[in-house]
Amino acid sequence: MFKNAIILIILSVMPLFSSGGYDHGTSTGKGQLELDFTWNPFDLIEFGQTYIVIGYGLTNHLDIHGYYAHQTDHQDNYYYGLFYQFIDSKYLDLASAIGRRHYTVSDVDDLFFPQILYNIKFSKLLTVGGAFVNILRITNSTLKSRGTAFDVALYLPLSGIIKLPKFIHELKLAFGIFNPGVFESDHGDFLPTYSIDITFKKFSKNK
Repeated sequence: MFKNAIILIILSVMPLFSSGGYDHGTSTGKGQLELDFTWNPFDLIEFGQTYIVIGYGLTNHLDIHGYYAHQTDHQDNYYYGLFYQFIDSKYLDLASAIGRRHYTVSDVDDLFFPQILYNIKFSKLLTVGGAFVNILRITNSTLKSRGTAFDVALYLPLSGIIKLPKFIHELKLAFGIFNPGVFESDHGDFLPTYSIDITFKKFSKNK
């Protein structure tokens, strides 16, 4: 009962952060789907975003991943790419990725490369993960560096606290900060972030 009350309080406070993180260095897992949700209620927070990150494991180390971000200024954008985890150890996961970002109301295209994604595993109840992403603007078939985005977040798995539905592998809460790298924010170099991360079990089992 007490644990559930704490979770309800956390969930009620989380929308005050109202920006989404990107990804971290641990792959989703073969055949599994991960969805990370951030909600900025009714565009209430001026600098906030409503955000969804998607990852699907092609193998235990290779993912298709991407996101869609709705911004309060209506500069919505989406990203898609490939993610590969090249270090999988007890305390540290490292990955890289490459992908493209497009905007829905302009012809602006960006290439995200190189990328370093990390996840530091302190315990089963706490990891710290995020990414360094070099952003290249694509203009007339040329690439120009726009800067490096950075984010870091605390990930709190809930499987050891609450009973999850049979079709969910893990449920995590994430709190962090994000530096977009490509522009100066009126709200400081780092914006607060949160997400609710759900990893679904395999949709089918091999016989």
